[in-house]
Amino acid sequence: MNDIIFGELTYNGEWTKTEHLNLWGKDIDIKIIVSAYENEKPNISQQNAYQKLMTQSDEISKVTLEKLKEYMQENSYDICAYANVDKIPDDVFELVAVTEILFMESGSFGIMCNAKWDSHGIAILCKENDVEVGPQDIVWLEE
Repeated sequence: MNDIIFGELTYNGEWTKTEHLNLWGKDIDIKIIVSAYENEKPNISQQNAYQKLMTQSDEISKVTLEKLKEYMQENSYDICAYANVDKIPDDVFELVAVTEILFMESGSFGIMCNAKWDSHGIAILCKENDVEVGPQDIVWLEE
């Protein structure tokens, strides 16, 4: 499907494409997922969220990185124990790898990550005016 905002999307159980973004100071290719059934197009809330990410990526990157670092510091004892490190590194990419960004029907989106200390991964949930970091469950509960 060629969406007017997302561009070319492929359906294989979910609508996806790959996007090249600069996130947290690194250029990375990220899988974009749009939560919709095969016979549905992305809704206006999803399109608006995607446009916001693309036009405000520097600010979103800055805010989400700050929130991620806060979360890692608040949970440093457990993270250090499970990741087998002495302290939280300055470079979050040593412990976290972005895997995909999921755009939900509500217009919220989740930056999904693998984390060395959590086999289920973590997520940064971006709502209209709020950013929350936690286990990936925070995104699935929002969905």
